[in-house]
Amino acid sequence: MTFAKEMKIILPSLTFIARHLLVVSFAILVGCVLWTIAYILLLVVAVIWNQGVGGPLAYPAGIIAILGASIVVGWGIFTPASAIGAVFCGVFQLPRLAAIPVVFMSALVISYLMYWAFIANLTTHSMPSTWAVVKHFLIFLSAPLGVYWWVTEGPGVLFDSLRRWIRHRRNNKQESEQVGTGDAEEAV
Repeated sequence: MTFAKEMKIILPSLTFIARHLLVVSFAILVGCVLWTIAYILLLVVAVIWNQGVGGPLAYPAGIIAILGASIVVGWGIFTPASAIGAVFCGVFQLPRLAAIPVVFMSALVISYLMYWAFIANLTTHSMPSTWAVVKHFLIFLSAPLGVYWWVTEGPGVLFDSLRRWIRHRRNNKQESEQVGTGDAEEAV
């Protein structure tokens, strides 16, 4: 295998990993900044209305919750689902836009499996019905998954769609020119 062929395989994988690493890191940063602002506002409100300011562990607990949730959801559900969609489109030579239903269903299955693993290994509760898990996924994760996918994969999808449209137009133009010259040759 030549160096160019190896890079054609490795480079898309590295850019995929880098995009998802950056987006999840940015989500963590934004979440921490928003939590800091909310915490300061809550402290100001507590002081103004002469309320208790709360415990000293509230701020770090919020930061830890944001880190944990972002890592589990971002790198545990959204990134693997996006990878499954990208591989699916690559294997079947589909436009990248076709990955949306695959990513959605993959994220649903991954979140169900994570939910099941959590219930089975860390709690004493029984597993809720599949419909309850699907309902919670639709309520809490479907919109963030859509935003996440469009932020990470959207620019590539737009370029891919534009490239396919240009190729389609070019092929139609070449076919119409061949048909036009074929008619002229038959007339002679």
